[in-house]
Amino acid sequence: MSFPQPQNFTARATVVNRTHRVVREQAENMREQRERSRSLWVPLAICSLLMMVLCYSVWFMLDGYDVTPSGIPDASDQIMLLLIWSIPVIGAALGLVWYKRERERANEGAR
Repeated sequence: MSFPQPQNFTARATVVNRTHRVVREQAENMREQRERSRSLWVPLAICSLLMMVLCYSVWFMLDGYDVTPSGIPDASDQIMLLLIWSIPVIGAALGLVWYKRERERANEGAR
């Protein structure tokens, strides 16, 4: 039976230490990612509430349109209605761009 050389013990210790360091770093990255995803719940809830209020207000605004005797609805506030409907889409697009940029910055910082 042959015993390993003392050099092999130091080499193994180096490999084990490097592996532990890599595992700790990955665990820290996973923890940070979990915290970031948790922090998105509050803005999501606020946006959901705003969407509900917005849908109700648009519904109320549409209900207020009077039909003229010719059968064509009065569309004097049509531009306002289009702007109200486009706000959530613009907000979602801006939020998506912001999120992607922040994620790219976080990935570049981790390297």
